[in-house]
Amino acid sequence: MKTKIQIWNDMRSYFITLQKKLFIAAFLYMGMSTQVFAQQSLAEAKAPIKIVRDLYFKTSDHTIDAVTDCNGYPEFYTVGQPDAHTQSFRITWYREDQLYTEIYLLKDGRLVYALEEVKRMRLNHYTQSVWRCEYFIKDDRVIDYRSLGHGKTEDDVWEPESILIQFSDRKAELEKIRK
Repeated sequence: MKTKIQIWNDMRSYFITLQKKLFIAAFLYMGMSTQVFAQQSLAEAKAPIKIVRDLYFKTSDHTIDAVTDCNGYPEFYTVGQPDAHTQSFRITWYREDQLYTEIYLLKDGRLVYALEEVKRMRLNHYTQSVWRCEYFIKDDRVIDYRSLGHGKTEDDVWEPESILIQFSDRKAELEKIRK
C-alpha cells in the first residue's frame, strides 16, 4: 500500500508531465497558427497583383512599339495600358541562341509585377529549355517570387530584389526612346 507521500509524488509527477505536454501542444499550436496567418497574408497581398497580371495576359497584344540598341543589340519594346490604372511594358531580344523577355506591370505608377523569361533557342530550332521567374512586388519590395527551370535564380549570389534595380534601369532606357 502506498503512503500519502508516495501518492502525492505520483500525482505531482503526473501533473508535471501533463503540464509539459500542454506547454508543448500550446507552443506547437502557436507556431502553426502564425505560419497559417503568414501564408494567408501573403496570399492576400498577392491577390490584387494576380488580378493585374491576369488582366495583362488576357488583353495584351505584342505589337512592337519601339526598338532600341541601348545594350548593344536590338531590343523590342511593347508598351501598353490594360486599364486606366495599369501600365505595362515588355522588352524582347534575341542574343547568343537565347530569346529574352522581360515584362513589367505598374499599378498607379508603382511596380507590382515583373516576369523574366529566357528560352534557349538556337536559330532554326524549336525551344530547347526555358527559365522563368515571376516577381510579386508591394511597396517597392519583392514579397514573393516563383522560378521555374534552370537560370540565374540558382546562383548563390542572386538576390530577388535585383529585379527592382533592373526595372529602374529599364524605365530609364524607355524614357530615352524618342517619340
